[in-house]
Amino acid sequence: MREALSGGVLFSAGEEFGSQRQRDADISLEEVLSGAGLFEAMCESLGEEAPPDEWAAGGDEDDMGRIGARVISHINPPEAARDMFGSGERVTDYFPYPNKGMLKTDILFSAPELRFSRRQKEAVLAWGKELGAREVPSLYRLENFQKDALEACGNPTKRVQTRAGNIFYHNSVQQSIARDYAHPDIRPLIKAYPVFSGNRVTEHYQGSKWLVDAPDELLTPMIRLHDRDFYVNELTYCEGGQWFIPKRFFEFEGHGMWAVGHNVAATPDGLVVSDTRSMRACCEFRNNWPEVEAWNTGKTIFAPVSASYASKMPNPDRITAGGLEWECPPLIIFIDDVSGNSSKQWNVHYSCYMSNGGLPRAEIEKTKHIRFVATSPHASPMEIVQAVCEDIRRSGGTTPIKAWDAVRKRYVLLHLWLLFLPGDNPMQAELCSHIGLNGNFFCRCCHAGGDKEFKESNSGFPSLLRPGRPRTVSETRNTVMDHLIAATHAAAEKPLRDAITKSGIKDSLSMPIINRLVALGKVFRRSTPDRKAMTPEQVNQKLHAELLKNPEGMAMNPLLNMEGLDVHQDTPVEPLHTHLLGVVKYFWAQTTWVLEKSGHFATFQARLNSLSKFGLKVPNIMADYMCRYRGSLIGKHFKTISQIMSFAVCGLVEENLQNAWLAIGYLTVLLWETEIDDINSYVKTLRKAIDDVIDFAAQLSPSLITDKNKFHILSHLPDHVLRHGPALLFSTERYESFNHIFRLCSIHSNRQAPSRDIAVTFANQDRCRHMVSGGFWLDSRTNTWVNAAPAVRAHLENNILDARLLGLAPASSEPSPGKVTLSKVAGKTGRTLRQPPPNQVSTCDWVQTKTHEHLPNLVARSDGPWSKAQSVIAGNGDNVSVGTEVLVLLGEIVDSATPLVFCSVVELLQPAQQSDKQSIITVRRSVLSAELHTHLRMPVLSRTGSFHVLEPQELLCAINVQHDCSSSTCTASGTQVVRQERESTSQSRTVLLHSNSPLYVVNMHALHNQHLLARALPESLRTPASYFTDCTALHTAAAESLRDGKLRKKIAKEAAVRKSAEEALRRMNTPASLNLIGIGETSPPTADSEAQDNERQNTLVDLEPSRIVDNSVSVQASGVKLHESAPAAPRGPRQRRPKTQTSSHTNDQGASTSRGQGASWGRRAGPTRGREAAHDRAAIGNQPAPSVGEDPGEGGGMVGEQSVDAALALVQGHSSIMDHQVPTAARDSQPLAASDDDGELLDPLLQATFPRTALTAQLLRNSAEEKCESENLNARQTEEVLAFCMLSPVEMLVDLKIHLFKIETDLLRRYFRLYIRHPDFALRLRNCVGAVILAHNVPAYLQNVTNSIAEYLEKHLDTVALTQQCRDDAADWAIVKTAIADMLTQVRSGLKSKLELDGLKKGEDIYELTKSVMGYDVRPRKEHWGRLAFLRHCAQQHKTTLPKGPDGKIIGFWAYVDNMLKDVRASIKNKHPIDTIARKREEANFFATILQLDVSKYPIKSGGVAQTVYNTPDIPNLQYAMERAVVSFVVDDTERPDIIRNIAGAGGGAAGSEDGEDILMS
Repeated sequence: MREALSGGVLFSAGEEFGSQRQRDADISLEEVLSGAGLFEAMCESLGEEAPPDEWAAGGDEDDMGRIGARVISHINPPEAARDMFGSGERVTDYFPYPNKGMLKTDILFSAPELRFSRRQKEAVLAWGKELGAREVPSLYRLENFQKDALEACGNPTKRVQTRAGNIFYHNSVQQSIARDYAHPDIRPLIKAYPVFSGNRVTEHYQGSKWLVDAPDELLTPMIRLHDRDFYVNELTYCEGGQWFIPKRFFEFEGHGMWAVGHNVAATPDGLVVSDTRSMRACCEFRNNWPEVEAWNTGKTIFAPVSASYASKMPNPDRITAGGLEWECPPLIIFIDDVSGNSSKQWNVHYSCYMSNGGLPRAEIEKTKHIRFVATSPHASPMEIVQAVCEDIRRSGGTTPIKAWDAVRKRYVLLHLWLLFLPGDNPMQAELCSHIGLNGNFFCRCCHAGGDKEFKESNSGFPSLLRPGRPRTVSETRNTVMDHLIAATHAAAEKPLRDAITKSGIKDSLSMPIINRLVALGKVFRRSTPDRKAMTPEQVNQKLHAELLKNPEGMAMNPLLNMEGLDVHQDTPVEPLHTHLLGVVKYFWAQTTWVLEKSGHFATFQARLNSLSKFGLKVPNIMADYMCRYRGSLIGKHFKTISQIMSFAVCGLVEENLQNAWLAIGYLTVLLWETEIDDINSYVKTLRKAIDDVIDFAAQLSPSLITDKNKFHILSHLPDHVLRHGPALLFSTERYESFNHIFRLCSIHSNRQAPSRDIAVTFANQDRCRHMVSGGFWLDSRTNTWVNAAPAVRAHLENNILDARLLGLAPASSEPSPGKVTLSKVAGKTGRTLRQPPPNQVSTCDWVQTKTHEHLPNLVARSDGPWSKAQSVIAGNGDNVSVGTEVLVLLGEIVDSATPLVFCSVVELLQPAQQSDKQSIITVRRSVLSAELHTHLRMPVLSRTGSFHVLEPQELLCAINVQHDCSSSTCTASGTQVVRQERESTSQSRTVLLHSNSPLYVVNMHALHNQHLLARALPESLRTPASYFTDCTALHTAAAESLRDGKLRKKIAKEAAVRKSAEEALRRMNTPASLNLIGIGETSPPTADSEAQDNERQNTLVDLEPSRIVDNSVSVQASGVKLHESAPAAPRGPRQRRPKTQTSSHTNDQGASTSRGQGASWGRRAGPTRGREAAHDRAAIGNQPAPSVGEDPGEGGGMVGEQSVDAALALVQGHSSIMDHQVPTAARDSQPLAASDDDGELLDPLLQATFPRTALTAQLLRNSAEEKCESENLNARQTEEVLAFCMLSPVEMLVDLKIHLFKIETDLLRRYFRLYIRHPDFALRLRNCVGAVILAHNVPAYLQNVTNSIAEYLEKHLDTVALTQQCRDDAADWAIVKTAIADMLTQVRSGLKSKLELDGLKKGEDIYELTKSVMGYDVRPRKEHWGRLAFLRHCAQQHKTTLPKGPDGKIIGFWAYVDNMLKDVRASIKNKHPIDTIARKREEANFFATILQLDVSKYPIKSGGVAQTVYNTPDIPNLQYAMERAVVSFVVDDTERPDIIRNIAGAGGGAAGSEDGEDILMS
């Protein structure tokens, strides 16, 4: 047996062992799947007897190994495995595996993304064995091999029990990093030193955190040169007789290793160390400290002023190392909550993963380099982090990790430290001991925030848009300690809550302790039968002693005490959750809502379906899915949306929203930048892009800033990029994808010990990958480091499938550049072939190709036929097809700065017979426009250039371009067949029908190939647009808008209260409500009483019969149940009367509709009114009930229907009753006494005469007094109620209506007093006044402008949201006119300041002056140029001449301008007293002359953005209205109204004609 276990016998799981194989032949596949016979087969492969049936019957799979070990006692697989692993003899070609079967099975069952349950494993092994596969191991043998192999490589799984009692298992981060060093492929990639590459940053080891900010003690403390170890803090002798003390080492890219430290100068007193730091190349080092110390034995080396440096020599790490080398790689730790179920049921697990921070980004992104650390459904995230921190701390000091270096072939010492902690915002907030996004101070990085009032203030709102005062670790630590101390005081609950709210600090690890102390304090303060209540001093002492029982490190976030980790700066903003699932998601929701509201959503969807995806490197643009499930999209959808949204919404939304998407797309491109050439310039550009997006949010929806805190969180991203490198380095997408592997491991465990099972599963996956791919492990028997046999290492190279299972697929599997895919053709069976065989490829002659058509002089490279290709692989791996825009190099490549050329692929050809001939690609050069697109602000291409023939290797990459539909006549009139199940259906979708325009827009928001796209474009076409000039005013206006929204809510609340009062009044005015006070409850009617009532009713009022009938029918047809009697006993079916029969000419449809409505309302409201009526009658006194044989619905003493109509006619103005109308046909056919569904007649109840027969006045007064007393009314109010009770119903209605109007008037007056002081009124008035002052045709700026604006607002109160009531009130209107005058002064003052500053002092050209002057939502027009040139001329003249009036005083500027305008009008009128058309032309020529002089004095320097002007359809409605209104302003004696009439007459005689309006507004 020893010989067999040591390798002397070749194990095989597929050998025949006599009659046992015959017994196995009797086992069916169904029996194998159920577990029967499996273990007999397993034992056959071992040559031993099978375990008992109880093992095969099932049970906890964690106990199976132990059961099997007890049954087969004479076989010791662990010992066999140890002997095999420890033996230096390689007896098989597949060491450490006994055979290839075990190797293949271990790979299959250790694949991360292909997990098997235990039954599935049994079925697979039995299936292979039944089919006669060789070397198939048993499951028992495989599990024992994996267990012992894991022990041989080092089992990283450790048990952890937290202070709270939670138990979980974690895989040691120390062993994970040590395994990386022991792998020959991974070890060369690990960086032990930071890298300095100037301003170029592509990796995290080039960021300022590792390069500059990390403490010296955390970094690699030594460097080995010339077989000498040079340590930090030790004196080093350099060439040239110089001395140096290094403090930290780094790699200077292209210049080797360098050191940062202190220069040391030799003086007569000894060596003096400089206080400043400097850099020195490590190649200058000659002798280390041990050598220097040996030369100067017994001598004092340092001068007294530098004696402190001598105390640090030698470095303690040198003593610990004992001749070994040190390296200090950083770690990246990720933790998040993830469901352990594959179903929708949430099964929370807090899972922690890690990455080796010494690896480059390209390697970290790979799944094989993401290591599982721990998970638990019970422990909190901070408890898991605490275990990780303790594991990291154990690697420091004198207990470093001793790891095998697969490159050096010797041991090295490792010390770990934390680089940063990626994650989503809630988890990062918890890691920072922060309260989270829902707190008042919501930012984990700074102190931004406050209460709602502060956030909406003019000073608070802008603070949310930019980073605030940074938080520090020491401040947070002290705050947590203050909370713990505060919890030891009696009655600490409220002060603690206030302190947490005010500071924004809430440590999840200390909160259980705080809560317990607070609860104990409450207990101590209460007395019990055994003791009396403690005093506050006694409670404080008790709680303080209780707090001291907790170890210091266990009561606080361990990350706050991790050396070199600043949790507030090292939890970087993550692009996925903050940008894609934050900013892009919010704007997507707002935009889709706007498109739906405007009716453009269908067009938007058609555009999405029509956009080109070539060059985006994304899956299909799932437009229909994204539009249908627009509220449930995920990160990949928003990533696609940010790249194409600007094209889809162009022209469908307002300009501000369109520009917002341009800013978002540009920001997305910056965030996904992986290679930063100039970090300082990039951070500046990134900060500006983020500010633009935030400002757009503040402009379009200010509440987003206060409600969605991710906008502020995003503002910290530039600082994190500067500290850690490109944003994708700390993206969590790779870890979110790894959750899929975690979930597979979770669902295939038995759920009894999920933390342990999952940790062991991941440990086995890492072990298998490490062994098979050539990693080293320690042979415990020979104490040597060994790796797998060559056959095992070569297995993955020869078996791509197995390599893919382990995530180790080589890069050679990717398509090679230049590979051509022929066009798809239908085969004989009708299938579509990706690469059809040669005999099925359609060919054509050279003269039939497009290449020959466009280049007839080109000589064909092949004489035979040509095959058309479908696509070709470009140099960077892009799939290029016909019509794709590509970047090529036309000419010789000089260097990396050689300009690239845009071309579109016209045709792809390949010789059909001569395979040695290379394929050719025909392209057409695209002409790049010198100007950006007007709306999209992106480069424009025109496919009108020359044709060229290229070879496949000359294609660099594909570029995404979109057809310029905005300048073409493309319409959403095309259709596209919908494909389902890879087949065409009869359904179709709407798409854009593109015109033949050759214009295309380069998609600058595409993330793919951005670095090549930047090379191809000149700087002028890559400069981002500037959207905002006055951000301060924007932020102030946004804050005012927020407060205005708050006021609107308050007013809406008051309106709701008023509406409720009106509704209550309506119910009171309805006859059913009047019945509550006892009207109509009389004795059953008699014939005489009915006649008397009819006679009385006919003489009561004299109204129009038609009006009476209409009112009565209107009320009855509205469906309101006018009366519902409340009998003493419940109604039964026999008490119901049959439905009233309508006449033969009844309109059945109208009548049924009316009755249906009435029945529905009656059933819903009737029972409530009945219960209320019964309650009120019981309070007043019991009245006689109808007899059993009488109908409860027929009351005596009732007036006729005309009496009801007459009473309602008196209150016809009350809309709550009279607005219920029905069609004429229904009114004509509706009977006067409509019936409900139960057949009861709706009795008319409104009694217009007194006295009341059933209820005396005294009883009514008594009831009213009781109700007034119950409602606590005072004496005066009670007297008014009693007087009101004595009125007739009609008088009550009139009185209530008057009271309603009084309430309305009072509310309107209160509204005006509030509104006139609110910023919303100021904003509306400012926009109105600004539109007047900035109108290009305003006749004056001072004279009578206030009155003219007031006269306009009298007729258009809605412009500033005023009511007619304030206009009718002289005092209120005087306040409005005063506000107009004040606002005019402000607007004129601002305009004058801009004219003097921008117009005269800066000397801006007319375009820039117009752009800077425009405000108040006024857009520039061409006519503004002449007017502003005139104003600048007046400003210059006024400043130079200082004109004086008749009184000798200097005339004000605006009075001077008015006089100049008046003189111009008078002069022109004298020249053309009658011809108004000629007068206007003369006026236009005058301003044109002024404009020419202005342009000559201030030359044009601005670009196309400043020169943008708008036509009449594009300007805001308010601007258009004010331009029309100012024409009628009477400011002098030039009789402007007459001019209006004359011009209108000259325009064709129609005052409202379009020609007349154009002349007026010119």
